[in-house]
Amino acid sequence: MSPGADPHFDPASTRLSIPGTANVRDLGGYPTIDGREVVRGRFFRSEALSYPGAGEALGIWDAAHREHFDKLRLRTVIDLRAPKENQIEPSAWEEATGARVISLPILEGGDGSDTYFFGDLLSGKSTSFLIPDMVVFYETTLRRQSKVLGEVVRLLADKVNAPALVHCSAGKDRTGITVAMVLDALGVPRDLVVEDYALTQQFRPNRVASYADLFDGLGVALDDVRVLFESPPEAMEATLAHVDEEYGGSRSYFLEVCGLTDADLDALGDNLLGPSAH
Repeated sequence: MSPGADPHFDPASTRLSIPGTANVRDLGGYPTIDGREVVRGRFFRSEALSYPGAGEALGIWDAAHREHFDKLRLRTVIDLRAPKENQIEPSAWEEATGARVISLPILEGGDGSDTYFFGDLLSGKSTSFLIPDMVVFYETTLRRQSKVLGEVVRLLADKVNAPALVHCSAGKDRTGITVAMVLDALGVPRDLVVEDYALTQQFRPNRVASYADLFDGLGVALDDVRVLFESPPEAMEATLAHVDEEYGGSRSYFLEVCGLTDADLDALGDNLLGPSAH
């Protein structure tokens, strides 16, 4: 148990039961080391939300379930997907919630980038993807996408944008990195930051099995690529350790690499944090 944490707080309880989705979470309730906690109903994370017929990694919007989305009271949705992804699977978040959808693409991991590891496996360029590969992927994303991550923080720090939701495709990698860095900068204990990241593979288990047919005959063993479709805690632990070593911590990363100011980070805390409920 992290110091100051509510002994009754279960990170898995952040998941919201919304038909058609698997990974929508209200991050409210996470404690910070200074005795505050993330305000409930203020900061959300999720997978993409699209229309019937979309890929299995995405949530599916159905107007019959509008009441569930209305309860989120979202003003802002931050879409981290690449433009090509949005073109293929258009976002339904605006229709579902009335929120303003802001596109801040993180290209790493997508088709056409040099970190399109799924494509490397299908082409035979590689036959495995393990935790060290995931860590390099995340480190590369932090190095290349500092401008985007800084802009996400600016949006989250502005009260006019709250409540806000951040998503990518499955809500695993790009969302996972972004949310982990924000929670860490807010002072959420490191073990809880890692646990939040790891929940995606609990909520979306054994996703690699959906791609077994594609890997058949390529000499790719599913257990050797499982990490690409999961969120192992070891990957985020190593990534945050790298942030500590390379940048001096998440706050220093945002200040020195992303161009944010102390005032920006103070505003982030003022917007997302409140007194501890316990």
